[in-house]
Amino acid sequence: MMPASRVSDATSAIKARHRRQTRRRLIRIGAAVLAVVLVGSGVWLIWFSPVFISRSVEVFGITQGNTQEIIAAANVPLRTPLATLDVQAIKERVEEVPIVAKAEITRVLSGTIRITVTERQPVYVLLRDSSFILVDAVGKGYLTLDSAPPDLPIVSISTTSAPMIERLMADAAVISMALPEPILAVMTSMTAATPDTFTIYLTNGAQILWGSSEESDLKAEVIVALINVKANYYDVSSPAHPATR
Repeated sequence: MMPASRVSDATSAIKARHRRQTRRRLIRIGAAVLAVVLVGSGVWLIWFSPVFISRSVEVFGITQGNTQEIIAAANVPLRTPLATLDVQAIKERVEEVPIVAKAEITRVLSGTIRITVTERQPVYVLLRDSSFILVDAVGKGYLTLDSAPPDLPIVSISTTSAPMIERLMADAAVISMALPEPILAVMTSMTAATPDTFTIYLTNGAQILWGSSEESDLKAEVIVALINVKANYYDVSSPAHPATR
């Protein structure tokens, strides 16, 4: 039979272990409750409180248009929790503005919605109905001017077919980007009615039949050498067999 002192010691040990287990259980429960409270507070703070809300809009990168047009197109709802803003929808609305090639939308914790714009860059000017339209590298017209900038080729397209106009605008962009400086310096305009009839007119009255936009880089190399030959007509439509007359 176990002595009474040993029974008392065992009972005390069991009670102490039970207290430790209870204390650990209470600590775990308290930590879980605290975590839930903190997460709930964070969710409320970010999604529902007036602390992190949209207060203003800033636009960066605009040189060809005006920032108010971008702000109006963005249509950012102010005094809205930042976390609930649909930045993809804002981006898509901004990119519908003709001068915008790409837009990046950033939420700043201060409440500012930052719109960073990459503008389209012109490679030529399309002359249409006495208006001058800036056209970018993919052939998209995006800004109408009253006069043509002096440093860009002027292109005229002689067709009323919408699909053909779209094709020729894209082809004209390829050719314009390939034109060498000696030709750009003396050209007055470029015209086309079909994809293989691009013709360049020079200040001295001479013409260059460029043909299609294919092999434009090679045609540029050929015309730089060919232009030194005195002629009224230069044909680089087939760059392997150039001709003059």
